[in-house]
Amino acid sequence: MKYVIDSAMNVRIFVEGDADVKFIKDVVGYFYGKQLNNNDLNSTGGWDKIKSQKNEGELIRNKLLENADGKNLIIFDADNDYKTRKIEIEKWRDVYKLDFELFLFPNDKDNGELEDLLEKIIIPENKPIFDCWVEYEKCLGTFSAKRIQPLTIPAKKSKIYSYVETLVGSSNSEKEKIKDRNRDFSNEEHWALNSKDLNPIKMFLDKYLKDIQ
Repeated sequence: MKYVIDSAMNVRIFVEGDADVKFIKDVVGYFYGKQLNNNDLNSTGGWDKIKSQKNEGELIRNKLLENADGKNLIIFDADNDYKTRKIEIEKWRDVYKLDFELFLFPNDKDNGELEDLLEKIIIPENKPIFDCWVEYEKCLGTFSAKRIQPLTIPAKKSKIYSYVETLVGSSNSEKEKIKDRNRDFSNEEHWALNSKDLNPIKMFLDKYLKDIQ
């Protein structure tokens, strides 16, 4: 049975978007049998939002400061340069005198994003779906090279979207499962939450959530 983490423990997690919120909720449920409440998990809109001096940035800074007696965790994408993104966020922390621990997807050491991690934790039986996508990208690249106006290769988010879409039904209710906020990462027919590729994020979360009762 899952139970809600007591807000008195003051563990507050900040992520980028809806996909991150759902992923962290499901991972915490899987690893610790705990359910995060709405105050525990905050969608920020990403680095460009939180670094703004006003509006979204001010809102996130205030939430971090409100929890100064607890533990704040920021879990963002490393994007194209892990070292630069880490330095940027740590500098932002120092400028505003904030207190938080930082983890960057996919594994807190390499470039990338949540979608890179998600690709690694698909169940082995579904790997051919991604093999098809690779061939699709190659085909687009070959065709694009022949055009005056190059084609745009779909983003990684589209790849994950398509992966889930191939596995759900065609009804409107089934199609809702494709959306970031509705994906079920605990579905063992889609995802392998026992994958060793989740060890880095688990080790990070263990320090703050493992012993919460």
